[in-house]
Amino acid sequence: MVTIYRDYADEPDPVFLPLPEELACDLYRLEMEDFSDDIVFYRQLLPDGGRILEVGCGTGRVARQLAGKDREVIGMDISMAMLRLAALHQSAHCWFFCMDMVHLGFRQAFDAVLIPYNTLNLLTEEEPILQCLGGCHRALKAAGQLAVQLFVPALSPQAKTTFQFQMFDRPGGGRIIKEIIKRPQPESQTMEIEERFRIRPMRHGLVNEDYRSIYRIAALPIDRWLSLFAEAGFAPQHIWGSYDRKAYDPAKSSCCLLQLKRNL
Repeated sequence: MVTIYRDYADEPDPVFLPLPEELACDLYRLEMEDFSDDIVFYRQLLPDGGRILEVGCGTGRVARQLAGKDREVIGMDISMAMLRLAALHQSAHCWFFCMDMVHLGFRQAFDAVLIPYNTLNLLTEEEPILQCLGGCHRALKAAGQLAVQLFVPALSPQAKTTFQFQMFDRPGGGRIIKEIIKRPQPESQTMEIEERFRIRPMRHGLVNEDYRSIYRIAALPIDRWLSLFAEAGFAPQHIWGSYDRKAYDPAKSSCCLLQLKRNL
């Protein structure tokens, strides 16, 4: 029996189940697998040869596309579920380790360290951020460089909650609707992110599923980020606001791409 409601306000609130880690990895791969704008940017930015460390490699999307005959890429992530997907594409020039980015430990030095796609924002307190950056500094050769993508929102006391959604095809048929709710928390310089996934198989006998994940990210102003980099021993060489290397303008873009040099 189908229940018909007279008004949207009469409808029951949707019930979202916690997003399982394995499903989260599959959804991430489905959403990001074909994204390549950052790949082109990093290919031009990073050394043509040598050893590259990617911090927070996830499913290995970036690492495996940057790796080649003259460029070895080592990816690390704390999620074994992500790394299991990454390992499906492991090669002679690209391999993966399970490691916490707050406690990096490598015996060999790298020509460059890459922290892509707002991974550093996942550390919401300054002490862990400095620990991660300190590990990057120790992992680099004397002339090594650090490349970072940050999310830098305009976080004023008047900042409002925002809502976005996107839709993509589901393997085997159907659609996935992703809703993103961002709740600024200026007092702690963080932002709460709620991601909702509405899985719609659109096939007879298969039921709809609704999941969500809630987490916080650092929402520091760019000046504070630069202070943390300096404290960890890095000097900015370039700061861009997009993958096509447009100048960074905090009033126009929340995307910040940095190339930093390791101080001796």
